[in-house]
Amino acid sequence: MATNDLEGAKRCLDFAERVDPDSSEVHSYRGEMHFAQGDYAAARIEFDKAIKCEPTNPAPYVNAALAVMNTPPAAGDTIPDVKEAIRLLETSIEIDPQFHSAYVHLGQLKLSMATDLISARDVIQLYDKGLMFCRTTEELKDICSMRILAVAQVDAATALGMETLNMQ
Repeated sequence: MATNDLEGAKRCLDFAERVDPDSSEVHSYRGEMHFAQGDYAAARIEFDKAIKCEPTNPAPYVNAALAVMNTPPAAGDTIPDVKEAIRLLETSIEIDPQFHSAYVHLGQLKLSMATDLISARDVIQLYDKGLMFCRTTEELKDICSMRILAVAQVDAATALGMETLNMQ
């Protein structure tokens, strides 16, 4: 199959689903395909199917959270369903405390939503927890970098006498 052959990929996934309709991987790959095409609602549906097929796999929870955060807000809302994304990411960590990607995305999300320095410091503690469970040097470097940035933001806000990270 040629690179970027979406029709070929769809055919392969359809065939794989006929062979194993309860395959978490099939639904995850299909979700990733929808996500890459910008169809976040369809991606979320597939990631939810993957979760149903294999609830102990942390990856579909992270992917579903990313789909939630990229889905345009519902009418009347100004931001995506952050609570749902956080729930999914926290579930991923509960399932696999070593799942690096969940720490990175959860930390970024929580730091972006922090309304006070206490919440921002909680993100640093989250990264500290993630550092204890890193499996590779690359994961360690990644979370360490995220932690350094969070500490720098909190320290700068503290030095400036700010009570939040909001610059307005």
